[in-house]
Amino acid sequence: MKLGELRAAIRKTKGNPWFDCYPFPGTDKTFRFYLQKTPLLEELEKAYPGGKGAETQLSFDAETGQLKPEKHDFQGISKDNPAIKTPAPPHEDGPAPKNDDDLLLDDEPAAAPAKPTDDLSDLLV
Repeated sequence: MKLGELRAAIRKTKGNPWFDCYPFPGTDKTFRFYLQKTPLLEELEKAYPGGKGAETQLSFDAETGQLKPEKHDFQGISKDNPAIKTPAPPHEDGPAPKNDDDLLLDDEPAAAPAKPTDDLSDLLV
């Protein structure tokens, strides 16, 4: 949909435009986001600076107020294209190999503190 056509459809629709987002991997649970018209129109102008003839690759249903992308190239926008699952840790088979950079994260116990002595001579200046 061209920018000019999209902006006109958003202006004349009743209610607020909205879109659904599917951010939870492996489920069909959604977030429905309702948008304010004025900030949406301003952001569309910034995102598509080519003027009214710029192709947005968005579609808008003026009856329902639903805004959606024509292509689902990114994650989390449809049931068929949910959010990306969190990747597994890099060393799932066992502990990660140690290197010098990991010294701060080392799980080895600290050395025992020195035993106190009754000798107060070290306190004298």
